[in-house]
Amino acid sequence: MLLAFIMGKMEVHKMEIKRYLGFTDGIKEPRKTKVENELDRLYRYNGNIYNITTFLCVKLLEGCYPDKEENYQYYKRNGELSKPKTLYKYYNQDGKSYFELNKTQYDFVCYLLEKRLNTEESILAYDKADTEHIESLKQAEQEEKARQEAEEQRKAEEKENFKIWMHKEAEKIPDFQKEIIDSIFFAIYGQQNAWNYSLAVCINNYNNPLCKEEVIAMLHNDNKASIKIFECLTGLKLPKGYKERKTYLESISVSDFKEAVDYKPRKKREEKEVQKEEFYINERTPEGQQWTKVIAELFTKYGVDMFIRYSNGNFSISLAEAGMKVCDGNTKTECIDNLKKFVDSRGKETFLQMVKEATEQMYKATGINPRYKVV
Repeated sequence: MLLAFIMGKMEVHKMEIKRYLGFTDGIKEPRKTKVENELDRLYRYNGNIYNITTFLCVKLLEGCYPDKEENYQYYKRNGELSKPKTLYKYYNQDGKSYFELNKTQYDFVCYLLEKRLNTEESILAYDKADTEHIESLKQAEQEEKARQEAEEQRKAEEKENFKIWMHKEAEKIPDFQKEIIDSIFFAIYGQQNAWNYSLAVCINNYNNPLCKEEVIAMLHNDNKASIKIFECLTGLKLPKGYKERKTYLESISVSDFKEAVDYKPRKKREEKEVQKEEFYINERTPEGQQWTKVIAELFTKYGVDMFIRYSNGNFSISLAEAGMKVCDGNTKTECIDNLKKFVDSRGKETFLQMVKEATEQMYKATGINPRYKVV
């Protein structure tokens, strides 16, 4: 701790050290900040206010020098002897008086002597060069930050414009590509997803780096439909592993594409005996309530035509004419059991009345179910 009282009058050096003269350059965080905070503390001396860095330099120029005493002890006010400690001293030029330093301050003064920063010229020259260097680093950092922000903004705008472009181009893809995409989605997910036409746009413009990047991002292992779409539209067979697939996709261009091929779904052994048909579900979309075509299995119970469909990891039973879901389940058996519980809890007559009202309500909102339109 610096003593408030300094014995003897000495020449006053008016100077200001803006940084730490390289003392903290080799210190790692978080200790570096702690040391710099200590050297930034303000101290009043001979009517001037200095930070500790400047004050210690001023005293060095006045002829002060550091020393230390190991195992120093003193008597407390209660007469007890204190525990041994290292006393860090900063002697005045006459060597008769000193004031106490803490270890950080003592190490700083020793550093100044070691680096021969013991004249006003050497101290100010070092501080000037150090300050200019730090300012140039800060300016470079600010410029780099501004550059990165501008680049991020450019990429964000480019990405947004790319999405708008994909949406517009998706409306222009050839009908045969739409048919292939629809057939794949019907086979894998049991319904159509026109939004995936954007994949065809990226495939058709594969030499565009953004399109290639989008395709590679979409063709991960969980996206089976997109993998099949790419294979059918390009006539290429993709590697099964994602790492190998990614490497392959990065290496090819449009010139490597072959003729498009129709999608031929593989039927699972247990599904070969199941007859599936086209049905329509009534769902709410951004464009309003509408009929959406799905592929499902006809299921008749209680004199009502329904259909069983597997989608998004579970089975569901919907009314064939109203297109409205009645119940669902993790398996087909569980789904049918849940339908029985639904009907038993309300009664068959009530259920049939609900079917009639639901059909009338859907027809009124969306028009006749396309499956039941009279040709």
